[in-house]
Amino acid sequence: MPLRVLFVTTTYPLKPGDSIPSFVADLAQTLVRDHGISVRVIAPHHNGAAKREVVNGVEMERFRYTLDPAKQCVAYGGGIPDNLKNFPRAKWQLPGFFAAMTAAVWQNAPWADLIHAHWVEPAFLARLGNRSGRPLVVSVHSLKPKANRLARFTLGRADRVLFNSQYTMRQAEEKGYFPLRGQVVYQGYDDRLFGQLPRGGGETRRMLGVPDDSILIVAMGRMIEVKGLHVLVGSADRILGQRPQAHLVIAGDGPMRGEIERVASLAATRNRIHLTGALPRAQVAQLLADADLFVNPGIIDSGGRAEGLGITTIEAMASGLPCVGSRVGGIAETITDGETGFLVPPGDAEELSRAVGQLADDPGLRQQMGQAGRRIAKERFTWGVLAGEVADIYRQVGSFPTSHGL
Repeated sequence: MPLRVLFVTTTYPLKPGDSIPSFVADLAQTLVRDHGISVRVIAPHHNGAAKREVVNGVEMERFRYTLDPAKQCVAYGGGIPDNLKNFPRAKWQLPGFFAAMTAAVWQNAPWADLIHAHWVEPAFLARLGNRSGRPLVVSVHSLKPKANRLARFTLGRADRVLFNSQYTMRQAEEKGYFPLRGQVVYQGYDDRLFGQLPRGGGETRRMLGVPDDSILIVAMGRMIEVKGLHVLVGSADRILGQRPQAHLVIAGDGPMRGEIERVASLAATRNRIHLTGALPRAQVAQLLADADLFVNPGIIDSGGRAEGLGITTIEAMASGLPCVGSRVGGIAETITDGETGFLVPPGDAEELSRAVGQLADDPGLRQQMGQAGRRIAKERFTWGVLAGEVADIYRQVGSFPTSHGL
């Protein structure tokens, strides 16, 4: 009988290829496909989504937390923190959300050999609903700026804690969450999608209506403060002003979109700034294949948070792009300064513009760094590699024999 793992998470794609972050789904599907593990996922329901279905071999169970599914607004969209700010009724739905997730774990725990929760709060609820006493693995993708008892209690009692970067693990140490049974397991990219398309195609240029010889500078991500996209668009005139063939493309959506659109509209080079909105995964892969360089301008936001890792940077590297990123959070663990791109101080528009400009002006350097990035992404960041690490951890935590499919 294969090992049975119950995933508990607050976000999961509602349909294959949509714009919702897919790293939890990518891991689940790779565990099923490559390691013969049975995975069942508990995630929030969204209006129009199936309550139960099987997607790419993964069993899905989406819990409803309001009587009217059309009014559910805690999860998805801009993400839980932003939804709580922007939708007053979301706060009133939180108790039902927590109760429904706990009940779903309670019902499904006896099926599982092991529970793997993503983020601290779902891990706490998974522990509450774990009536069968199954081993608990927790993936920490980010931590709240201030230390709190719930995180200390939950992480300290997990059988294994997986941090998405050295930065995130250091954050846990600084907040006093250690001792705990922790290690770093990076998140990866789908190597069946990214890096498979021919480099430098013209599809994106045709979509944008720009010349075939344009230099495409690309950034992407949720439009929230920590991503620093407002810093990049504010630097557009520095970057594009002396390079009439260069265009800046920013893909994504979120609560700061209005502000980013406003800043872009004031730029002298506004006709060469393109805001595409959130894109399906296939279009993201096409955009990266057609681009010339990638920028991750992350900052430390007003709440003290920084990017935990930066999967979009890894996807860009896998697509053969040189990358410019901020030396902050986990971004510095993806870009090797001077080899796969450049690292610059976070929020420093002048240094960001200089580094982007250097790559925009030097096609040979772009090719050299892009090739190095592709090689490193394939060696370190494919889900084929990382899911194997996770499967080994399952075996260590539960002492499961190899007959479980490990």
